[in-house]
This record gives sequence, C-alpha cells and structure tokens, in this order.
Amino acid sequence: HTGKLMLPQGLGEGLLPVHRQYLKSRGFNWYELMRLWDVRGIGLANHLAWRIWIPIHYKGEIVSWTTRSINNKPAGRYISASAQEEAMPHKGLLYGADYARHAIVIVEGPFDVWHIGPGAVATLGTGWTPAQLKAMSRYTIRAVCFDNEPAAQRRAEQLCDELCLFDGDTTNITLNAKDAAEASEEEIQFVRKTFLQGVIT
Repeated sequence: HTGKLMLPQGLGEGLLPVHRQYLKSRGFNWYELMRLWDVRGIGLANHLAWRIWIPIHYKGEIVSWTTRSINNKPAGRYISASAQEEAMPHKGLLYGADYARHAIVIVEGPFDVWHIGPGAVATLGTGWTPAQLKAMSRYTIRAVCFDNEPAAQRRAEQLCDELCLFDGDTTNITLNAKDAAEASEEEIQFVRKTFLQGVIT
C-alpha cells in the first residue's frame, strides 16, 4: 500500500447546519457524533460536496475515511477514500475498533455503529476481507448484526460460519427494524446488555 492520508477538499472543522439537520432527522445527537466519532461535514467542493465525513481510526490515528450523502438515494450513498488517499486500506480495518474490548457487535456501516455505541464495529458493507476476518476473530464474543433483508442475512450467516472456526462465541442477530441504525432503543439496549455487557435481561 503506497497511499498516504489526504483529506477531501472542502472539509470543515465541524458539521454544517445542513449536516446537523440531517443527523437530527435520523435520530442522532450531532454534537455527540462530533465529540465521540470526530464526524465532520464537507461544504462546497468539486467532489463530495455536502457529504458527512467519517474518519476511520487505527490506534488513535486517522488512517482513512468514508463519506455519507445526506440524501437517501441508494446510488453513491457511501464514497470512501481511494487507495491513494488513505494511509491504511479501509477494507483492512474495522470501523469503531478503537472503542472495542473483548466483545463486538459486527454491523455494516457507521450509522449502525453510532446507534449501538462503543463496542460495535463495521465492515463497511456486507463484504469483508481476510484482514477484517482476522481482526474480528481476535474478540472472544462476536455478534453479527447485518440488515434484516434476505441478501444481507445470507451474508451474515456466511460470516458466522467463518467466525465459528475460531475460538470464542459467535451469534447472528436479526432485528425487527431494517438495520441497527433504525432499530428501536429497546432492541439496541438488549443488544448492548446481552453482548457488550454480558447481562441478559
């Protein structure tokens, strides 16, 4: 890997009002996202204009990033750093791993991580790489929580099958909501208590 970290043009020091409004409409506290996850906004730019910028950390350092559109059109929802713009390949990392300890809830994207909170990690899509699989295998408690649509659940079952080859406990979670980002607070609290705190209620 020969790239180095390059931040996108138009990146601000925080979130602009349009980004804050979008995150509020999704049920997120934008201030907490800035504080905990270092989320920022991109304003006027030739490329990635008005997107939410999401840094990817490794051992406390920003090594890559992805962005999220503030419209909900499926095409181009997430656009990530190219190989030349990142110090480490984002698909070799688990988003949110810096906050994880012995247990993880594995989800698809950053919004899912934010709703569950520290302990959740994202593969940045339903696909995973050998490097990501190796990173996931190091945790003794692993809960896979992909979207509840059939295609995503098939991928979740495949991931569970691969993780079951390693020491530790692996569970597949199916939520009532479309994904963890849209799940009810009751479901999220159950996931946290069951898998991240070791308390079943």
